[in-house]
Amino acid sequence: PAPALIHIIYSANVTSTDSIRKFAAAVISFQEEARTCLAVLASQLRQILMWLEQDRPGFWKREVERCLQEMNSARVRLHQCKMRRFGEFRPSCIEEQKDFEQATRNLELAQRQVPNVRRWSIEAGQEANEFRSRTGQLAQLVERDVPQLLALLAFAVDRIEAYAAIAPPNGDATTPSLPE
Repeated sequence: PAPALIHIIYSANVTSTDSIRKFAAAVISFQEEARTCLAVLASQLRQILMWLEQDRPGFWKREVERCLQEMNSARVRLHQCKMRRFGEFRPSCIEEQKDFEQATRNLELAQRQVPNVRRWSIEAGQEANEFRSRTGQLAQLVERDVPQLLALLAFAVDRIEAYAAIAPPNGDATTPSLPE
């Protein structure tokens, strides 16, 4: 080997592996935290999709029915008000008219939500697939690459400790003799 390389090899003088062990512990901590985060995100995604796909369509269908009943009821009250007379006086029915108009707006809103929820459910499913693809890459890194890194770090610690355990000849710890 070249003299400069020999100097680097024999001058490393590594006597402690604490930093490598601390780094390995931090990597393990990262791995555990990443696993937890991925599991929480997957759970939240399932809840959102279930809410959009199962809860919301039924809710808006029931809301349309409720608003339709309310609109019909408001229509009847408005009609009854318009039919009332007190001698020559006819009530203005302003409140009944406002109630009917509000009930009509509520029904229209509920009816618009039915296709919106359907569209949002499809879009959310597509986004969820994209999200799963991205988090799958991270999960693969956490489950495959991190253990490989930990194995490499453990190997490095073993090699350094084996190197440090070799007693230098003549008790000189700074310049081991080179084979010729």
